[in-house]
Order: sequence, then C-alpha cells, then structure tokens
Amino acid sequence: MKSLSTKSVILEKINSKHIEQGWLRWLNEEKNTKKLNNQINKFTKKNLLKYLNDLKKNNDLMFAVIDQETKEYIGNIKLNHIDHIHKTCGYGRLLGSKNHKGKKYGLLMLYKICEYAFEKLKMNKIFTPVFSDNYNSLKSNIEFGMRVSGYFREHFRKKNKFKDVYYFELTKKEFKKIKNKFK
Repeated sequence: MKSLSTKSVILEKINSKHIEQGWLRWLNEEKNTKKLNNQINKFTKKNLLKYLNDLKKNNDLMFAVIDQETKEYIGNIKLNHIDHIHKTCGYGRLLGSKNHKGKKYGLLMLYKICEYAFEKLKMNKIFTPVFSDNYNSLKSNIEFGMRVSGYFREHFRKKNKFKDVYYFELTKKEFKKIKNKFK
C-alpha cells in the first residue's frame, strides 16, 4: 500500500460534472446509502442538481475529494449547519471509490474537513451524527481522535425505521494536537 500524507488528497468545489464521474453511482449503491442520513430511495441526476442548488441556499459547503496521485475523484466531504456566531458546524463524508476503501482515505478526508473548518472558516467545533450500525465510520472517527459527545436512541428515521446515532465532536484545540500525527 502506498504511503499516505495530508497531500495525498486535494479538494475541489463540487459541481455538476461530479454527478457523472461517480457521485450518482455511489449514491445508488446500497452499501453507501444505508449509511447516509437521507430519505431518497433512488437518486437521479435531477435530484443531485437540485441538491447542488440547495447547498448554496443553505450556505453549506461541499467538496469533491481527488486522489492527488491518480487524479481520480474518490468521494465527497460536506460542511453544514455552519454557525459563524457560535463557530460550530457539522460535517459529512462519503468515500465512494471502492479502490480507496480500507486504506485510510476516510481519515485523510476527515483531516481535510477539519483543516478547512478550523483554519479557513475559523470554526471552534465540528460535529457529526453517525448511525450506530455504521461500524467503519464509528471506527474511523474514533481513530482520528473525535470524541463521542452523545448517544441518541431512535434519533433518525431511515426506511421507516428509527435508528440510533452517536454524535461525535472535535474542538479546534483538539485538532491542533491531532495535526501532529498527520505530518
């Protein structure tokens, strides 16, 4: 396996070209969608074009993640619920490329999310909900250094079933300590 660093992936603003480059396909693969907090059963290009438009309206930010070496589009990261008064925001990530799963790219994506939130947006805290049965994401968040801040029973509805979620959070001060292990 190749050696990874924070420079192994780059971010570019997500746009409609990414729909055809893998985003639409990834969202229609059940292995991916069962882990996402959404209510859409079948994604279409039209859904995603509307979603892109809504991102702007909601003041959310979303980026395509590109493997620096191969230039392959491998996934997305998103910052949402951006609160410039309290300096907090939520995040989400989707590693869609099967070739990149299980190789620590999820950790690099999380690093890039935090770096952008804390250093560019000047946030103080970042948070995310994770379904209690999404073991890979739970493991990745913990390995990165995120802290479990809560467990909410039957918190989100997915396919007419209520699901439990863990909430994870990280402060800017905690990220500064984590940065050293990625250098």
